[in-house]
Amino acid sequence: MSNLQTLQQRLLQAVLADRAPRLRDLCGDNSADTTSRLAIYRNGYRIRLRDALGTEYPGLGLMAGRRFGHLLESYIETHPSGHYNIRWHGAGLAAFLEYGLPWRDKPELADMARLDWAISTAFDATDEPTLSATALVDVPAESWAALRLRSQSHLQILASPYNVDAFRRAADGNKQRPRLRHYDKPRYLLVWRQLLTVRYRLVEADELSALTGATQHETFAQLCERLTEHHDPSNALPRMAALLRQWLDDGLISGWELA
Repeated sequence: MSNLQTLQQRLLQAVLADRAPRLRDLCGDNSADTTSRLAIYRNGYRIRLRDALGTEYPGLGLMAGRRFGHLLESYIETHPSGHYNIRWHGAGLAAFLEYGLPWRDKPELADMARLDWAISTAFDATDEPTLSATALVDVPAESWAALRLRSQSHLQILASPYNVDAFRRAADGNKQRPRLRHYDKPRYLLVWRQLLTVRYRLVEADELSALTGATQHETFAQLCERLTEHHDPSNALPRMAALLRQWLDDGLISGWELA
């Protein structure tokens, strides 16, 4: 390793260290002494991490309120960035809030972080083709039972007993903080990207079951069978047809194949 690389590595370690060490290679001048120069790098690095996290987690920022700054500082100190791209530093924030004190006493924070991160990762996901309704016109009637749908790979389903979606909508619309609500049962949120826009909406129990089956490459007949657990058997096929139409309109399906 060259002298320059050695110096760069030592400076990196000093910036990331819990306590700033003394670097004999770092010199001061009339503008700033050695300690002040190193502090500029250390503080600047943490400010950039905090700003990046704030951009990735607007819903969490609204929900946490004045505690948000302290929350981010705690995460930065506990989880230094291990990726060359600052954008991925926030990948572990939801888990940190779920298990770390004092944040784990507020489970709604971890759920909010999961929604924010799902929206962020859906936006950055690789582009995939979107299946249109006309693409299914040529499927023979006798083959529909064996039809398998391919969902978009960035599609995510999240469960939370809190109204985290209301906080995210308020943050996106620059509106006032909504009132936190806790429901008796978990609510399921579907997150996906349609063209350049990330969308999220509530999913009812029957759609959740069918969509779960679709992501597991079950056949159209199996998806209809799932719906018989929620509807009269005579209504399963019409309901599945309605769901399929909505999925196609929403851009959730990337392709199809026959089993």
